[in-house]
Amino acid sequence: MSKFIENIKERRSKKKNINITQQNLEESREEILTKGKKFKYPFQYAKHRIVISAIAIAVVAIATFVGIGWYQLYKAQNTGEVMYRFTKVLGLPVAEIDGHKVLYSDYLMLYRSSITSIERQRGKLDDSDEEIKALKVFYKRQALNDAEMYAYVLAELEARNLTVSASEIDEVIDGHKSIDGEKRSDEAFEGIVRDNFGLNMSEYRRLIMLSLAKRKLSVEIDEDAKKAAEEVEDALRAHGNNFSKVADIMKNNDLISYEAAGNAVEVSNLDSGRAEVAMKLEKKGDVSERFISKNGDGYYYVRLVAKDDKKVSYETISIRFSKVDNDVQKLRDDGKVTENIEVKIDASDEESATESPDSKENE
Repeated sequence: MSKFIENIKERRSKKKNINITQQNLEESREEILTKGKKFKYPFQYAKHRIVISAIAIAVVAIATFVGIGWYQLYKAQNTGEVMYRFTKVLGLPVAEIDGHKVLYSDYLMLYRSSITSIERQRGKLDDSDEEIKALKVFYKRQALNDAEMYAYVLAELEARNLTVSASEIDEVIDGHKSIDGEKRSDEAFEGIVRDNFGLNMSEYRRLIMLSLAKRKLSVEIDEDAKKAAEEVEDALRAHGNNFSKVADIMKNNDLISYEAAGNAVEVSNLDSGRAEVAMKLEKKGDVSERFISKNGDGYYYVRLVAKDDKKVSYETISIRFSKVDNDVQKLRDDGKVTENIEVKIDASDEESATESPDSKENE
């Protein structure tokens, strides 16, 4: 019996030892985990701080970049290549007209093309020259006015579900490629555009598109020009196609202009397409149908005076489009044009700037 009792005690003792061992294991595990947290959480906190620091640095860098860009564009009015590309990518506004954004890139494209053309004639412009400074301010003002006008035109076309198609742009460019009866290759023409306007073909196409957009809107909405054209046609029929007499009769209409025949010119003459139309007339005294000038400024009629195989002489009656320009001016007068840059010219600067480069070279 005593031996049996001893066996029972021995088993209880082993079971107790086992329980103690399991308890110790649990306690050890908790102790290890607790100690591990002391190493785990500091690394988590450090990683968290690294992410926050990285975000803060990125925000500061972006803010600095934006701040420098804003200053260069809207205060310093940097017109360089880098800032031009910057405005194209981001679609930044330079102004607003009647609630429509005016693209900074369009403004710079127009300005840079004008300055490149002038430098092509005069050579590199000296920014330290006061006359050159006035010249650049003048062309900035002109470019900004045009950019605002084109923004208005595009908005009005969109409202009327009208667009300028790629084929219309191609047609104009194909005409520009033909110089003195010879059609330039794409590569040669791209070089001409780059040298004379400082534009690539994508930018040149946009320049053409804007011009065609104004022309299309003018045809659509300029009732005064249409009415004046009809009056001219009636007067020409009544007075035997006598251009000078009709012009005298209608001299009180400031939309109508007359230009007497000058020296014979080649068909490729830069005259808004008048020489080309006149050359197609058969005999002296023939008058063309009404046509729109290639630069889109109005309706034209030409009367053939003389021609040979290469050159032609003609009279012109033109009817100027005015509706778009008048509408834009009214928006300005009504305070519906806001500008993000300041470009002001005075009368003396404008007079100096508008003198032709050729006249200055001849002085």
